[in-house]
Amino acid sequence: MKFVLESLTKNGGRLGQLHIKDGAPEQRTPLLMQTTKGGSIPCLSADVFESHVTRKPHVLQLTLSTIDQMTEALAQWNSGDRGLSDYVGFPGHMNVLLLRDPCEMTPAGGNDRDIQPLFTRRGKESLSPQRYMEMVASLKPDIYQGLCDADTNAESSKKRVQKSVDRTEKFMQYIYENKSKVESGLLAPIVGGYNTFARTQSIKHAREQPVGSYGGYVFEGFHTNGLTATTLDASKLLPIVQHCVGQLEEDKPRMVPGAYTPLTTLELIGLGMDLFDTSYAYCAAVNFKALTFTFVQNDDAIVHVPFLDITDDANKEDFTPLLKNCDCLSCQKHTRAYVHHLYKTNELLGPILLMIHNLHHYMEFFEAIRQSIASDGLQQLMELVRRQNGDSQVDYSIAPNRKVISKATMGKGFAAAAV
Repeated sequence: MKFVLESLTKNGGRLGQLHIKDGAPEQRTPLLMQTTKGGSIPCLSADVFESHVTRKPHVLQLTLSTIDQMTEALAQWNSGDRGLSDYVGFPGHMNVLLLRDPCEMTPAGGNDRDIQPLFTRRGKESLSPQRYMEMVASLKPDIYQGLCDADTNAESSKKRVQKSVDRTEKFMQYIYENKSKVESGLLAPIVGGYNTFARTQSIKHAREQPVGSYGGYVFEGFHTNGLTATTLDASKLLPIVQHCVGQLEEDKPRMVPGAYTPLTTLELIGLGMDLFDTSYAYCAAVNFKALTFTFVQNDDAIVHVPFLDITDDANKEDFTPLLKNCDCLSCQKHTRAYVHHLYKTNELLGPILLMIHNLHHYMEFFEAIRQSIASDGLQQLMELVRRQNGDSQVDYSIAPNRKVISKATMGKGFAAAAV
């Protein structure tokens, strides 16, 4: 794994190129990784994703909590030159392995001294550093994060935060010593909740390692995943991130997994974060919301809203697209009234159309981010997203819907002929 920084501006983000492995296309940063469940894009088969969302190779964000059952099969798979992305049906795509699913809230507790709890579909598993490295060796991801205790948030006690740092250091010491047994790139976890001293201690432990021990950083412990990331207080988060960034090298990528809102995402990019995921688009879709916020500067007086609530009965006779001027399949061929009807009748095509639209919209958003950084216009984009051409700040947090699509359904890659 190699990261090349192209440009850097104060409070204006940074552009870079991430080279994951030989023969793979370089990925431009800030980078949007595709969140998966069980190795599949939620609601979409690989064919639908590649034909109706994007034809470009992307980076898949795989989570051990949803693919742990694959380790035994992969250990016996005669893969040849094929890798984990080939196994899950996405040949040509790169992948990053994380511990926890950023789309679902991670239960608290279960933090024993020598093991890290892993909450899977089959229940709680206990991960020792030795077992974790065995699983990584079987899965052979392109990049993987180090084992860490991220069971903290803004309400965590000082004692819990310190324990998360101490346990992570202990786990990572084993991983650094045995890293040579796997060929994958390693992301060093930075934990410590909202405590600047604890975060500094975590960074110091990583930077004390020999040169080449890891290729980048992953920031954990700000939230407990799922919708908790959409409601966190940015005024508490951003000073901690700014404090940490000042202690890091410029030539290593920095990942912040989780369903951060578009505005918080922009603020994190402004501070120098590089790698994000599509869990926000997923959380919106699973709660029957189509993303409609604008990131295009224009002169009209329209006040945009962050998303369209498909459950609203006002949509039942609205025969306009989910979003005007959107060129995704859902907006080109279907209407708000039709998607509302699919919600009312519990048709599986409803979440498929929402995921196609939300992924397309969020990917276009990141393209606009990269363009704005290149033209030194990130602050203007941030203000547009904050106000949406109105006078007051827009609320991007996602409220849970009473009729949430089942995890079993969303976790499978499926598509309908009606697409």
